[in-house]
Amino acid sequence: MTTLAELQRNFIRDCLSGKHKNTNVLLAKDIDTSHISASGLLGIYQGSSIGNIIQAMKLTYPVIEKLVGEDFFRACCKEFISAHWPKSANMDDYGEEFADFLADFEPAKPLIYLKDVAQLEWLFHLSSLASDSSPTDWTHLSTVKADDALQVKFLLAPFVQLISSSFPIDIIWEMNQPNSTVNKEIDLTHNIDKQTLLIVFRSGLKTEIMTVTEWEFALLSSFNHQQSLAIAIETIAKIESGISIDDVIKKFIELNIISSFKVE
Repeated sequence: MTTLAELQRNFIRDCLSGKHKNTNVLLAKDIDTSHISASGLLGIYQGSSIGNIIQAMKLTYPVIEKLVGEDFFRACCKEFISAHWPKSANMDDYGEEFADFLADFEPAKPLIYLKDVAQLEWLFHLSSLASDSSPTDWTHLSTVKADDALQVKFLLAPFVQLISSSFPIDIIWEMNQPNSTVNKEIDLTHNIDKQTLLIVFRSGLKTEIMTVTEWEFALLSSFNHQQSLAIAIETIAKIESGISIDDVIKKFIELNIISSFKVE
């Protein structure tokens, strides 16, 4: 006799197992199929499951849905779900591969900027869910010895995400926000020489997107890789010489983008 735990596992697998046939429904021997086939019965539950997953994806990727339209978005999601069934009951964990899927999804290929927009939305989602940073007593920074100053490693807050794109994804994102008043002509051609460099972070309870310069992005990328201040300065000097980074570091500390430091 099938145990309750086995019934529950089989039900989940049947709901998330792709296209049903009567021969691949695990619950077939445990349900009444006198009025409807096993595949037909489990198909009802599977359809409901897919609908719920699509609803979760709508919350994570609202800009993508707005760009392609509701019907196209649902069709994309159904194809995506078939190839990437959820591995967790927590839908906050679901959808990371959607950007790569869109890049390879034949009907969406003409919209070459979709992948980068989806990546931005995923990072926005991650930033919104990430933990807060612990408070730091910045007065301790003044106690660092002069000989150790360049070995300081500034650390980014857990909710900070960095993204670069050869498309103006910041403008695309802003234009497709609720009640947006942004209305401008944008160039959607692939331009590797003109990068859009963005920080995604939280300000209080609100998740923000900030456009930064090439050297600011390089600075934060160095900190994100836990490189020392000395290496960060060397990195940005290759991009633009004669820069004093004190004011910029102060700005990022005040925004809580840089949340702490350590000396090794």
